[in-house]
Amino acid sequence: MTVQTKARAKKYACYAAVIVFAHIFQNSFPVFPEIMSVRPALLLSAAVCIAMFEGELIGAAAGFLAGALWDTVTVTADGYNAMFLMIACAVCGMLLRVFMRNNIITFIIMNTGITVLYFLSYALFFITARGISGALGMIPRYYLPMALYSLILTPFWYLLIRKIYRKFSYSYAQI
Repeated sequence: MTVQTKARAKKYACYAAVIVFAHIFQNSFPVFPEIMSVRPALLLSAAVCIAMFEGELIGAAAGFLAGALWDTVTVTADGYNAMFLMIACAVCGMLLRVFMRNNIITFIIMNTGITVLYFLSYALFFITARGISGALGMIPRYYLPMALYSLILTPFWYLLIRKIYRKFSYSYAQI
């Protein structure tokens, strides 16, 4: 196994560990306190940030892993999180490869768009479409505060994933 392959394997293992820890901290052991009875959605930002650094293929895999883990604790989604995050992360990786530069401002913009789109589509498909009374009132009271709380942590994810990416990126200058 070459040095480059070993570094890549270590990097992907670190990404998987980040996603697993984000899942644990989001769903099992909340590290961040509840504000207005909401907790942050850590898996969204982690998967989108990995997609920004790794491109569409690895981004789609990270999004699928994050969404599948999220689906294990969600009662209503039935694969929606895995599908949504896989497509969103693939699109993010492709947009960065073709049109944009990878910096924290781009990450904040992309993460904001995907987070708001996720929560609005989830509320539309799984709350409003099922005819739950008061569903539209849940959007400003629950889903938008959850999105804002998630977006506050955006710089943390960017700095963490960038550090992992730079640590395990192989260059010929390291020989």
